[in-house]
Amino acid sequence: MSRTLIDIYEAEGYNVASPAAVYGRSSRLETGVVEYDGGYREASAEEVYGYFTTLDGGSPVEPATPHLTAEPVFHIVIAITLIAYLYMLLRSWKFINVIYGDMLNNHSERRMESQGGALPLQHFKRGAMIIGALVVALIFVRLGDNIIPATSPIYIKGIGELSVVFGIVAVIVLWAWLYALHQVIEWLTASDGAQTLLSIGSMNFVRMVVLLYHIAAVWLLADSDVYKISTIALIVCALPIVLLYLKETFLLFIGKKISILYWILYLCTAILLPLSFVLHLLPAHLG
Repeated sequence: MSRTLIDIYEAEGYNVASPAAVYGRSSRLETGVVEYDGGYREASAEEVYGYFTTLDGGSPVEPATPHLTAEPVFHIVIAITLIAYLYMLLRSWKFINVIYGDMLNNHSERRMESQGGALPLQHFKRGAMIIGALVVALIFVRLGDNIIPATSPIYIKGIGELSVVFGIVAVIVLWAWLYALHQVIEWLTASDGAQTLLSIGSMNFVRMVVLLYHIAAVWLLADSDVYKISTIALIVCALPIVLLYLKETFLLFIGKKISILYWILYLCTAILLPLSFVLHLLPAHLG
């Protein structure tokens, strides 16, 4: 309240309390031209919070950027695959030793069967493929995290929490596509070539799980500084297995006297088509 208003109220007979009566004897009324209406001076930080306080002039904290890989489910699944992978190493070392020793030998599966038996080999392959399927689902999530922008509505709607589930569904769809494709090939050719192709693919997938899991785990958890290095390491280490898969499928087609064009068509239909579909679907519907 300004001094003019106080004089008016006092002239009309009102008893106007002084600032000392309201705020204490230490308070006083500023008489000069001030910025605040009412005439009271602005209290300093020392007077309000104490003489040892200072005003922080630092920059404000930037908002955190959402990431699909920051969800708890993502890290839980990684921990599950790690435990399963270590258990597989302990229980099936005789099979894994053959993979390490004869990685470039296309008859390594026969040697594994002769050393450990057909039924244990089936259990080993099934376990390794389950671990690999979970890792591929996590890879889809990591790729989606790199492609989907931080402003995407999936973070607001809470869909990001189910990203691992979507990755597992994508792996199931991919597996169903490959199984149906080989069934159609077997029906059209009326031979066991399709089952041989499926066996070659599954065995090389097991090789990748055994040899590349630790690199894939580092890639999944890598920050921006390590991401590029781990990506290059993963591609370089996976290249020999990919070349082995191409060699085995190529020799199968040549051995059955099938045109190389059908081999190229098979590779495009079985591998390139579903992968390109997934990579196109992510930014189109989740961006």
